[in-house]
Amino acid sequence: MPPSRRAWGSRRPWATVVAVVVVAVLGVVGLLVPAVHDALARDPALVADGEWWRLGSSMLVQSWWGQYAFNLAGLALVGWAVERRWGTGWWLGGGLVAAVVLTVADPSLVEAGTSDAVGGLVGFLLVRAWRERATPPLLPFVYATFWVPYVLLTGLGPGYLVAGPVASVVVALLVADLRHRGGRVALPAAAALAGVVAVALTVALDGHGLGLAAGALLGAVPWRQTRPETRREGVSKNGGAVRRGE
Repeated sequence: MPPSRRAWGSRRPWATVVAVVVVAVLGVVGLLVPAVHDALARDPALVADGEWWRLGSSMLVQSWWGQYAFNLAGLALVGWAVERRWGTGWWLGGGLVAAVVLTVADPSLVEAGTSDAVGGLVGFLLVRAWRERATPPLLPFVYATFWVPYVLLTGLGPGYLVAGPVASVVVALLVADLRHRGGRVALPAAAALAGVVAVALTVALDGHGLGLAAGALLGAVPWRQTRPETRREGVSKNGGAVRRGE
């Protein structure tokens, strides 16, 4: 059966809420006021002149309305899933590590958008969940499995602007159906697809691939996971009484 909201995690996703609000507001302002977009977008020449904040602020504005809606949805859904289960520290790592890797790998890139950070969260979610054998909630899982083939196919050129989304919808629906049926192959398949796409796009120095690869590698790092709090008043395994919060 699909995991319940409580079973998935119990941490408060406050950072996701703050990030979504900031990106939502600045995204609209940047689209309506081009000067704001230009002041926050990434530009290596201006960064070299001392405007270092552009390395991070470029993730807060978008270049067109479709990008705005798609990235905001990913930040909200995947960010919520990552932070709720693994906490704010790993949420920050999953997103910010993508920006750091992108800066080092392609220092000449001029861009704006949250997609690289979303890619980091997607990679972390799919790989970390696969390692823990914990299937993510439906909406974050569907978005993640759509995002991975979408960025690969649309990155191939204008000829895939229609075929890319259609194929991505098919992949996402197929994996979601497998998840709904309780199939064990859904999560490994999604993680494997993320790995293949990450390698392919990283070789091409595509920002989406670099973000996806960075998040996936972070999710693959061995570390001890403290499971979400689920204990309630009742009887422990050895028969003793257990108080709430123990």
